[in-house]
Amino acid sequence: MNLEIIPLAQHEIAEAAKYYRNRQPGLDDEFLAEIDDAVARISANPVSFELVRSGIRRYLVKRFPYGIYYRMPDENTVRIIVVRHHRRRPGYGMRRN
Repeated sequence: MNLEIIPLAQHEIAEAAKYYRNRQPGLDDEFLAEIDDAVARISANPVSFELVRSGIRRYLVKRFPYGIYYRMPDENTVRIIVVRHHRRRPGYGMRRN
């Protein structure tokens, strides 16, 4: 499975990690470990997660209030388009490719 994380999603991950690092030392590492676990789960079985919009699926991060939204442009590719806090407006990032 090919995995792509678009630059805006990479930025969202980095910003969230920075926020958690400022809240408590080491919490950023825990957040990033959860993201890595989520990405591994998505890559292993991408069609098993909730379809939230046409062509967009969502994985809910276990310990942190974030969702990872992704598309499958073809059967061998997962493209992560948004990593968003649950309190963000619902349509945020949904038009990304």
